[in-house]
Amino acid sequence: MKANKQLRRAAMASMAIALAAICMATNARAAEGASSAAASALPAYAPVKQQICTDCKINVPAEMIPTRGVVLSNGSFATPVGYWEAVDIDQRKMTRFITQLDAATHKLAVVQSRTVLLSDGDLAAVIELANAVWRFPQKLPAVQSMDVVWGVDLFDGAITRKEYGVGQVQGDGANLKAALERIWQRLAR
Repeated sequence: MKANKQLRRAAMASMAIALAAICMATNARAAEGASSAAASALPAYAPVKQQICTDCKINVPAEMIPTRGVVLSNGSFATPVGYWEAVDIDQRKMTRFITQLDAATHKLAVVQSRTVLLSDGDLAAVIELANAVWRFPQKLPAVQSMDVVWGVDLFDGAITRKEYGVGQVQGDGANLKAALERIWQRLAR
């Protein structure tokens, strides 16, 4: 009788372990499914591309260039300091960074940066606005202004679109810039 009790306890313990393993595997699969469903809920990035840059020089510091994403820049002729915002779609993050131009080497060095993670909603909004810039058939419009420069760089693997000018960017570029500012203000408190 004592042996039967021990066998029943061992069998129950084995079943409990097996049940726990099944639950863990099911939960892991459900989490993977939810993750892929969230990723598939995002709009496609850069399905239409206009004004592709084939031989342009990218001035963005190499460590801040996303494989797929957006980099906006602002600066002035009067100072060697630049202000940048980068969205990396694959890593789901936004980074603001400040660069300084080295007078001797004429290379940009990142002197300060901060990164925030993006929600599905924020990422979807950025993708939609970046897609509008990708689709725009002409150069982005700008309002002339003295001593102020801007840049919009879009990346999709080896394909890029580079826009820059003197003054303030307008149209879809301004919409993208304003959206990034709103996201940053909310997330980087």
